[in-house]
Amino acid sequence: DDTSGMLIGYANVYNIEDLQGDISQVGSFIKTVSENHKSMKIYKNHNPRELVGVPVELDAHDPYGLKMSAKMIMTTDLGRDAYHEAKFLVESGFESGFSIGGWVMKRNKSNKKIVTEYKLDEISVLTSAPANQLSMVELVKSVQQAEKLTQEQFWQAITKAYDNHKFSDNIKISLEQFLSLNEKDEPSVDTHKSIEPTSIISNIYKQFI
Repeated sequence: DDTSGMLIGYANVYNIEDLQGDISQVGSFIKTVSENHKSMKIYKNHNPRELVGVPVELDAHDPYGLKMSAKMIMTTDLGRDAYHEAKFLVESGFESGFSIGGWVMKRNKSNKKIVTEYKLDEISVLTSAPANQLSMVELVKSVQQAEKLTQEQFWQAITKAYDNHKFSDNIKISLEQFLSLNEKDEPSVDTHKSIEPTSIISNIYKQFI
């Protein structure tokens, strides 16, 4: 909830091949959770300089995956923004979730894709689109090339994010700058070259374009 900053979800799901080609076997987190739970931290987008919370509970025995209850640091802008970004994205139908960081300790001898034991270093809340490194201006130009309905849906989502009064001033300013670029027929690359989109803008962009 908004007071405690609790997020609940699965840091990893069993028996599904991920983007790296790994398949987590049921029980593959039992050892690392029992040994390392108290030392684990929650970062934003796997950046160790952006501590946003701690895992209050890790259930390695859940049959679906590694279930986690995470308490975000609501006394910092970074922690509050990570919480409200994740909540906003999920409630608005966009992608946001957890991701594990660590090492593969053991694999199935018959099928190397199957990981039988992990050693976790950290868990991250994901709010960004890492593959999308476009500037604000490039994002606006790309949106302007999309179909009219797609453009309208995109800007409605951005406006909804801007109207969310729980984000920090830094995110509100970034959203305001981004919305102002759309008011111009040809956004100036020179004027706004150094402005980069916040992760919430990148994530919304990824869903539509």
